[in-house]
Amino acid sequence: MSTNPLSNARQKSKRFALRLYVTGNAANSLIAHENLRRLQAKHPDCDFDIEVIDINQKPEMALAYGVFISPALQIIEPNFGGIVYGNLSEDRVLEQALNL
Repeated sequence: MSTNPLSNARQKSKRFALRLYVTGNAANSLIAHENLRRLQAKHPDCDFDIEVIDINQKPEMALAYGVFISPALQIIEPNFGGIVYGNLSEDRVLEQALNL
């Protein structure tokens, strides 16, 4: 069994760059963050690069990408532009948006 980190990285079947917009420690923001962690655990073969943006601290980021509702998950890669709104509790919707 190989312990080379480069070998492990190559085993990932898909790569996703995501941006999660939250509103501080609001209940739905915390739930969305946890649901995203759960998705990662459910799909260990995927590489998730997640940037969390608190719109209380960086409102200009949300405005620049037209995000007016929080929480929201913006798909950066592989196909830029998709946004899933809400606390990400519907696995089917999230997996469909990510084409998993």
